[in-house]
Amino acid sequence: MSIKNRDLSDVDGIQDPQVPNWAELELAQTWADQINFSRPSGWWQLFRAIKGPPQRVQVDSADALFTNIPKYALQEFHNLPNGNYSSRISRGYIKGFDVSMLGVVSRFRQAMAAQVANCRAVLDVGTAGGTLAFEVQRAGVADVWGVDVSPYLLKHAATDYPEIRFVQAPAENLPFADQRFDAIVLCFLLHEMPPKYVRQALAEFHRVLAPGGKLLIAEPSPAQLLPIAWGSLLSAAGWRHLYFKTLARFVYEPFVAPWHKEDKTALFNAAGFTICKHEDRIPINFFELQKTPADHTD
Repeated sequence: MSIKNRDLSDVDGIQDPQVPNWAELELAQTWADQINFSRPSGWWQLFRAIKGPPQRVQVDSADALFTNIPKYALQEFHNLPNGNYSSRISRGYIKGFDVSMLGVVSRFRQAMAAQVANCRAVLDVGTAGGTLAFEVQRAGVADVWGVDVSPYLLKHAATDYPEIRFVQAPAENLPFADQRFDAIVLCFLLHEMPPKYVRQALAEFHRVLAPGGKLLIAEPSPAQLLPIAWGSLLSAAGWRHLYFKTLARFVYEPFVAPWHKEDKTALFNAAGFTICKHEDRIPINFFELQKTPADHTD
């Protein structure tokens, strides 16, 4: 039986999380939304925020949307003013990310989507602007969900892709039934989490995946941190190495070093996954994993 035709009678009776009406949801403006870019002082404020030391983000702690965001996520990742918690800056980040990655990640999303095209239900974890979830849906998957912790990113995602269901949740606490999905995809997420929470997230992925389900993970390549062979700069690969090495040094990512130090094989095996494919090419370190059968023994 193909995965697309899998019998979901064991989970269909369990209620999925309620999807907010993101179109009508009003999100509070943050200080980053109030920067006046029509004046030079506004651009100077943006420059100081980007170049200054990272800060904890400012959010309305009384708003229910911010009560379940883990503390590690309330930081100014990627040198973004107020992190992922603003309407204007987060919109710019969604557009600018693919540009800064030279289109490599955009093409890789399409390749990832093709690998799960035969699935009936797929979850995109850390969906951000929803672009990977959209590629999965465009590949032919009927039941696509996206989760993220930032309501600002989710509102953008729901606006751009209204046919996909987006809900707020951290990767380590997914609001779905056991064995709900045939595949999970994530792009540039785990390196933004402390090791403790990475392990919790992998346990959640294992729980909500069906037996034999796929887990596709794309993360930054550790190879871009290696010394450059200067003679290679005459080649396209050499210039790409230099560019992504420079980019990696510029952006603030507090948990990327522990992530690169992880023994990935041991990490994934301990979580109940088998590595089916591994490809590490600057700027992406890609893993195709499969949920190990319960009766599997080494």
